[in-house]
Amino acid sequence: MKIKYLWLILPILLLAGCQTASQDKAGKLVSQDKDSSVTSTPALPPETVEPVKATSTAKVEAEKPKPETNSEPSKFLDYPVAFASQAPLANWDALHEEACEEAAMIMTAKYFKGEPLSAHLMEQGILNLVKWEEQNGYQVDVTASEATVILKSYFSLKAEVTSEVTVARIKKELLAGNLIIIPAAGRLLGNPNFKPPGPIYHMLVARGYDEARGEFITNDPGTRNGAGYRYKYQTLINAVHDWNHELASGGMTDAEMAQGRKVVIIVSK
Repeated sequence: MKIKYLWLILPILLLAGCQTASQDKAGKLVSQDKDSSVTSTPALPPETVEPVKATSTAKVEAEKPKPETNSEPSKFLDYPVAFASQAPLANWDALHEEACEEAAMIMTAKYFKGEPLSAHLMEQGILNLVKWEEQNGYQVDVTASEATVILKSYFSLKAEVTSEVTVARIKKELLAGNLIIIPAAGRLLGNPNFKPPGPIYHMLVARGYDEARGEFITNDPGTRNGAGYRYKYQTLINAVHDWNHELASGGMTDAEMAQGRKVVIIVSK
């Protein structure tokens, strides 16, 4: 009986075996699909795309110079403004003796544009700017108002003159990310690095402050030691005086220079 009906049982067994193999194979394929769905990157809803956004922001922030802050920004602030003197190749001829305004504007522009500055770049920058100023009717000495026009038209920066010359206002503008260009009666600054008696008119850049020491941090182009040069708050405020073309006709005296209006230039990108 076993042999007789074997031919009937055998196809049933074979069919059952194929079904089992087919199920095993199908089960394996389903398992691979699950693994694939785990390893592939799923579509993220809009609010989860933050990692890409953060990477992009980090790149932009890395390219922009950051101020040095030893403590709270309200206590200490120092922007990394590159420095070169108004006589970058140590050639203190008549042109470079009068180039403090140009040097101050160039340092400010290089900072906001994120461009490098070297002695040779400063030298070429001064020569180019002086030539442009001559072509546009500017005199050797440039007032704060004239410098503001130059910053706008030549350097494509935002600039304004303010007569609110106080420690608080200058600190406020620096905290806002601006730089301050200071027109000054140079001899009132008392900088020991100046060749005596010092420049009667001078211009420099305020780039930060140190509240603990009561000092403004500046880039003073009137000396090769001017990078990060510090002036006491009141020393710098007292020295602020703008150039006056009318008073300067026939030569400017210290007394006349001290009559110049008290203004500073606020510069931003």
